[in-house]
Amino acid sequence: MIKKGIWKEFIVVSIVTLLLTFIILQIWDMKFSIPLSYQGDGLATAYLVETIKESGWWFQNSRVGAPFGGTTYDFSAFYFDSFNFFIFKIIVLFVKNWGKAINTFYIFLFPVTALTSHYTMRKLKINFYISMLSSMYFTFLQYRFLRGTSHLFLSTYYLIPLITLLFYWLYTDCDILEIKKGFFKNKKNIFSIILLVLLSLSGIYYAFFSCFFFMVIYLIKINKNNIVKISKKFGLIFITIFNTGFLAYIPGILYKLKVGANIESPQRHVYETELYAFRISKLFISQKIFYLKGGYFEKIQKGIINYFNFFKDTEGMEYLGIIAIMGFIYLLWITLKKEKTDNNLINLLALLNITGVLLAVASGFGTIFAILVSAQIRAYNRISVFIAYFCILAIAMKINDLIKGKNKRLWYPLLSILFLFSIWEQIPFCSGITYSNSTKKYRKKFDSDKIFILQIEKILGKNGMVFQLPYYKFPEMGNIKNLGDYEMFKGYLFSENLKWSYGGYRGRESDLWNRYITSLSIDEMLEKISIAGFNGIYIDRKAYTKDEYMKLENEISSIIKEKAYISNNKDLVFFNLTNYSNNLKNKYSKEQLEKEKTKVLKVLIASEGFYGNEQLKNRKWKWMKNKAIITLENNTSADVNYNLKVDVFSEYPENSKLIIEFDGKKEEYIINNKGKTLDLSFNMKKGKNTIKFYTNTKRVNSGLDTRELYLRFENIKENID
Repeated sequence: MIKKGIWKEFIVVSIVTLLLTFIILQIWDMKFSIPLSYQGDGLATAYLVETIKESGWWFQNSRVGAPFGGTTYDFSAFYFDSFNFFIFKIIVLFVKNWGKAINTFYIFLFPVTALTSHYTMRKLKINFYISMLSSMYFTFLQYRFLRGTSHLFLSTYYLIPLITLLFYWLYTDCDILEIKKGFFKNKKNIFSIILLVLLSLSGIYYAFFSCFFFMVIYLIKINKNNIVKISKKFGLIFITIFNTGFLAYIPGILYKLKVGANIESPQRHVYETELYAFRISKLFISQKIFYLKGGYFEKIQKGIINYFNFFKDTEGMEYLGIIAIMGFIYLLWITLKKEKTDNNLINLLALLNITGVLLAVASGFGTIFAILVSAQIRAYNRISVFIAYFCILAIAMKINDLIKGKNKRLWYPLLSILFLFSIWEQIPFCSGITYSNSTKKYRKKFDSDKIFILQIEKILGKNGMVFQLPYYKFPEMGNIKNLGDYEMFKGYLFSENLKWSYGGYRGRESDLWNRYITSLSIDEMLEKISIAGFNGIYIDRKAYTKDEYMKLENEISSIIKEKAYISNNKDLVFFNLTNYSNNLKNKYSKEQLEKEKTKVLKVLIASEGFYGNEQLKNRKWKWMKNKAIITLENNTSADVNYNLKVDVFSEYPENSKLIIEFDGKKEEYIINNKGKTLDLSFNMKKGKNTIKFYTNTKRVNSGLDTRELYLRFENIKENID
């Protein structure tokens, strides 16, 4: 498939691309261990890379989600990135630091993408120089810069050129993938099958969009004379993609069969296909427009700002760049012409371009697919990278035809200027694009966090286990004040042996346990986590107001009689629980301590319909909605009693009902603003037990507080015996 002469071209393309990568990313200012993104999804990627390094794969991690450990079997999309994870597995054999591994992976995406594109264009008989320029243009799309290492696996679009080549073969070559004797003697067939397998494992979005384009070509090619032959060919394509994805997903299926489905896994909704839809206007809007001065341009700039403010929660990464915009307009013109051109590639690209737009555009066929089939594919704007390649390839082919037989000494300098200007014009303003900016942005925070965590590990030793506050769901919880998703992974990332409470998958054992423990009063929480084996507490102040974190820290300090250790940037706080924990455990005999530990660890309590704890001086309470549930999972070998003593109030003098349902029986209690003391005991059998609460009281008129407040539970005391 690859001729000997093209290897020299590959070397040239690689060197030129790496040189441009070095200049554009300002690699000379890079601190190799700091990735471009040290926040949000960038930290989630770092967690996965470190997990692969420590555990061999990304399924489970014994150092997060303490005290039980963390799993990511429920994260369905990750299975379809297995090829990218495999590449990381190879990288971490040689590069032992997660930051360095991410940077290595990201930097080499640029030459790899240029090479796959160059190979495709050369197979389509586009000359070397035009192919090289066009491939570099595709490599340095704004799409990649904005994805960066935050959405790292969306930056891995290097297979799109090869998939486009396969589209062309299917459109023009009747023998490709035809099921007949000597199938594997055709090198194109071997190449195509390998490519389809890799496609299945290189991102669910790119596989899905490719399947759509395969279906478009199938519908164009099929007729009454070839229906069986064509259907077999495309059936092989879809079966290969589906079966590869299915095989990759088998561990997730087995896990769910073993432990059950997770109703708390993040869900996608139909309306999100509108929020993250493809918008044609965004293909044309460049950030460089803000360089231009003058009244007319200022008017345009205000309009753009107004437009993007309206869509501020969308991704907005579709911009094509000058050359691809010309290609987009050209392909639309080809589509509108009554007669096709005599160039099959251009005809195909025009077809794929317009059908891709119809699928992905807001309120397009993608939305219909979400309604009728599945909303798991929601970000249809991501098809823009396919459209970009179709447009670039069309322009490359047109230029190639245009300069045939012409003086290349004149054309090559002009084309070089045009393409290099177009590459520059795509580089965004964002601070996270270059290593120079990211190093300046993150260096102090990175160093402060690292020093802080290393000191904790020095204090606690390799058997340390740290409980983290606030409680934070993993994954996709969203911000708590100034604390963003996945920032709680910093402790894990900078330590070698410490275990951390954050990172248990939402809705699973470790998450439910942490959720319950953090719902308790501070003194109860400290007691239970100490019995469970934790010997430190880590607090991220960014999740609290100053008054909140000062109150929390003072309360912990007064109970454990220890001073806080604070990070250099004042964001993170650590309390050593070793002395407190030892004093607490000394109150129990060995047998009693094991019994208490069993109760703490093996009886999981979760609740829905109750809001968090509130306190005013000595009063402590939590609000209930009109319906609530307490779920207790008893993993011990015998029945246990769950005891609940609480004072329940409505806000109104008239009587209302509180109904408590357990084990098929219902009890009614009369509640008013004078309060009712309930002293309840429930026998919890082995397995999952549910207590349901209902009330017919009126909703509290809470003014600006938009919560659904019905009953107030005060002086809550609960225990297991």
